[in-house]
Amino acid sequence: MAQVDIVSLKENADPSKRLRLPIRSDSGRIVGELQCIDRSMLDEPGLISDLTAWRNQSMPFFLTQFTATEERTRSWLESISLPAADRILFVICDPDGNRLGNFGVCNIRSGAAEFDNVIRGRMSDIRNLMFHCGIALLEWMFSGLGVETAELHVFSHNEKAIGLYKRLGFAAAESLPLRHTQEDGMVKYSIVDRSQANASFDYLKMELPSERFRQAQPVALPTTRAPYRTG
Repeated sequence: MAQVDIVSLKENADPSKRLRLPIRSDSGRIVGELQCIDRSMLDEPGLISDLTAWRNQSMPFFLTQFTATEERTRSWLESISLPAADRILFVICDPDGNRLGNFGVCNIRSGAAEFDNVIRGRMSDIRNLMFHCGIALLEWMFSGLGVETAELHVFSHNEKAIGLYKRLGFAAAESLPLRHTQEDGMVKYSIVDRSQANASFDYLKMELPSERFRQAQPVALPTTRAPYRTG
């Protein structure tokens, strides 16, 4: 079970108490932070427009594809994301606080949780940024949430993302067939039986057990790292 209260983290209204996960380079130097999107962040200038723009630029990699608007993004945050006990979204920030993308966790449950909304929104000089974000979030999932298996789903033709996930230690577990439909200006991909599939690619499920992560990333063990901070 999760060792932290996800909803309480997101209900926080004090920026000084915000959950911040340090992003470290290979040498251990802090190169940025994963900052939890909480109530205190909602009205930060540019946040909603950034999230909206990043969602639109990454549209082809979502199961449900539509043109996001700032109004829709804010509504999703306030009515779905923030109140949910099984998901949390972080903004990737550089040391100066500039927003570079987002990285989340969803489907948090006993024993497992899933990468979600992995988007690099802006380029930066931080080498291997998304890899180091992944390491930081996996460390928190295994030691903070107490899960035993990290999971994710990715389109099987998204080779760049799959390459990143393999570097983090994920391995393919299942290939799920997809059916493509379009209605009301929205494209949807649904998991179906192979006989009903019409998409040219599958939905690949990948998994990473905590033990494999600890063997591959010994520097990420919680005993060797500074504690997470909330301000």
